[in-house]
Amino acid sequence: MNIKKPSIVERPLHVLLLLFIVLLSGCSSETVTDPKKKSYVGVYDYFEEVTGENLKTSVLQITKNGNSAELTLRILISDDLREKMMHTEKPIYFSFADMPGNETIKNLLAETPSHVQIELNSKESRYTISQQLKLKENLTEADEQALLSPANYRFQVINEEKLSVASFMGLEYSLLPEDNQK
Repeated sequence: MNIKKPSIVERPLHVLLLLFIVLLSGCSSETVTDPKKKSYVGVYDYFEEVTGENLKTSVLQITKNGNSAELTLRILISDDLREKMMHTEKPIYFSFADMPGNETIKNLLAETPSHVQIELNSKESRYTISQQLKLKENLTEADEQALLSPANYRFQVINEEKLSVASFMGLEYSLLPEDNQK
């Protein structure tokens, strides 16, 4: 058997062909990016993930003091949702509102309350949302009962345009794991 050695002219061609193939395969490989590092413009970019599976709430605590009331809710945000919220360019707000089709609480307010923002960080998954309400004067006993009932409220996640992208109802029940241990 006679094996022919590549000539000096053929050898650089092999090297160039091999180099071209390596470069071509390097260009076609896709860069995998970490989804947690992705940036979002607003909460609406991932609103379908703002659900009771990724955001759990405690029982809404309502404290009345004179002509004001404070609403306090503990929330638990999943790691994935929190990462997305932390990498969102535009602000995310939280607020409380009447149940859909009802204006009982709205009619008890002297003014519309400010939306709430919280500082998210990568080490915390539990946060407390507090909102101050200015009440009208001389509420009736029925008004006060309505005001103090968590069942009359919903918790909202609000986008930069001050529009609700998600609502959580049933604030008279806690969905936090620590509140539901047997």
